[in-house]
Amino acid sequence: MTDESARQETYVQAAWTRVWRTMLVRGIILVVAVAVLGMGVGYLVAGTEGRNGGAVGGGLAAVFIIITLVIMYVGRNMGLTAIAGFLGMGFLFKAFIFMIVIWRLKDATWLDGTVAFFTIVVAVIGSSLVEALTVVKGRVPYVDPDAK
Repeated sequence: MTDESARQETYVQAAWTRVWRTMLVRGIILVVAVAVLGMGVGYLVAGTEGRNGGAVGGGLAAVFIIITLVIMYVGRNMGLTAIAGFLGMGFLFKAFIFMIVIWRLKDATWLDGTVAFFTIVVAVIGSSLVEALTVVKGRVPYVDPDAK
């Protein structure tokens, strides 16, 4: 009888854990940077409405990073092609969210639309760059010799 909770993590699983943690740290940095800079610049440009637009962009950056982290966490024990497929579907889902947010906020009077748009664009590009750089620089082998 073996205890599944005492099972050791394989080399590939440990590599995915490192990639996931790196993505988490970089994502937090991105969200804070987009929110603080977007709200600060927005406040300087358009007052309270600009600050609100920057906050919307920071919140959307957080949503995008969380979607990627959930996909990576759920797919950590799947093959690389499965994870790539899920990340591709996640990208389409994020594009869908982006379109809905822009559509819903186009006539909002409580925020500056220009600041919100540019902050959201920075959030989209920034999250895509963080995801791509993290996955490309992450060293995860294709074959796990320790797997059973």
